[in-house]
Amino acid sequence: MSSKQPRKQRLARYTAPYHRRHREMSSPIDKGLRERQLSRGFMYPRAMPVKKGDRVMIVRGEGKSKSATAVSLVDRKARKVYVEGFTYFKSDGTELQRPIDASNLVIINPDWSDIRRRKILNRINESVDWTDEVISEFEAAEDEYEAETVEPAETKDEEVPEKEEKETAAEENPEDVDYSKMTVSELKEMLKEKGLPVSGKKAELIERLEGDSK
Repeated sequence: MSSKQPRKQRLARYTAPYHRRHREMSSPIDKGLRERQLSRGFMYPRAMPVKKGDRVMIVRGEGKSKSATAVSLVDRKARKVYVEGFTYFKSDGTELQRPIDASNLVIINPDWSDIRRRKILNRINESVDWTDEVISEFEAAEDEYEAETVEPAETKDEEVPEKEEKETAAEENPEDVDYSKMTVSELKEMLKEKGLPVSGKKAELIERLEGDSK
């Protein structure tokens, strides 16, 4: 931005056109992936605008993880990115996707299906003849790097048995259950099953469950 005045900088950011917001919502490409592909004769840009379908890692802020997930939505107007599996619960128990800044992400496996994005590779790899065979090998190397480097994401199926054990234990011995060790989402689910309100803080939810069990 040309001005040094914060008020003008904020105004320019708020009124920026979409093509500029597109550039501003860029995420760096994983350094290890760039170095591996460079040894094979391919160059990447250091960063590029994040796109739906990219495989990314959250490396800063809430949700930081060593597992990769796919971008499900890019909101240019709000300058936010939504990824699969990163959600939160509202006070009424509704599950929503949590927005993330593009600067908190690292692209681990880019999606090259967009022809306009493919032009980035053509521009910085002028000597490469992008045949179908070369493209398939290029994308296979990205998949291999993700499989070798990134930890597998925790599936919800693995959490189900533990959750069922807690629910059965609560049904059999409601007085022996320690509600303070349970999460807010688990407490709200128990309140839903009992037909009780799910609004309020954790202490209020626990008090409501303890009062019902008596």
